[in-house]
Amino acid sequence: MKKFFKSLEKTACRFYPAFWLYHRLYKHVVKKEVALAHITGEDIVLNIGCGAIPFTALHIVQLTGAKVIALDKDPEAVRMAMHYLKKYGLDKNIEIRVGDGSPENLPPFTVALIALHIKNKEQMLKNLKTAGSDGGRVVFRQPVEEYRKEYGSLYNLDEAHGKVIQNMKTFKKSFLFVISSKESSQQRGGGIS
Repeated sequence: MKKFFKSLEKTACRFYPAFWLYHRLYKHVVKKEVALAHITGEDIVLNIGCGAIPFTALHIVQLTGAKVIALDKDPEAVRMAMHYLKKYGLDKNIEIRVGDGSPENLPPFTVALIALHIKNKEQMLKNLKTAGSDGGRVVFRQPVEEYRKEYGSLYNLDEAHGKVIQNMKTFKKSFLFVISSKESSQQRGGGIS
């Protein structure tokens, strides 16, 4: 399923009607996540796993005016996203970079939205807690049971600070986590010994 959607994005981004339709399918999802994480124009939003059609980044900018730094580990997807955003005049406030979300390469952020297809979600949450600052907000899309093996899953959902219900085939909930200064300093090695 992941490979199918990755291939579909790379094909759809070449044709504006398909690009627009694919992008449009996720507007209601991102709108709920923006409200959940209280994203405003003052935020710097990190979108990990943006793909060739960075629909999450586009909707965040359109809904809030925030600056978005979108990462994907696939250099071809990043190149295509940059090219087509510029071609369609949608590149305002969006910076696309090659990256996998490892803590040493994460730019400063106030909010992070993690794509469904990011496999090791538990490790990604640890990375973001390490790199983030006090009050940083992190949103994950949690796959439904039948897709958890393929997409990975979060297991410590009792640590979540909130959630929204989504009406998608592959995921039904988006969860919010808030970084505390205690967590981030312990993750960086500044905990009490």
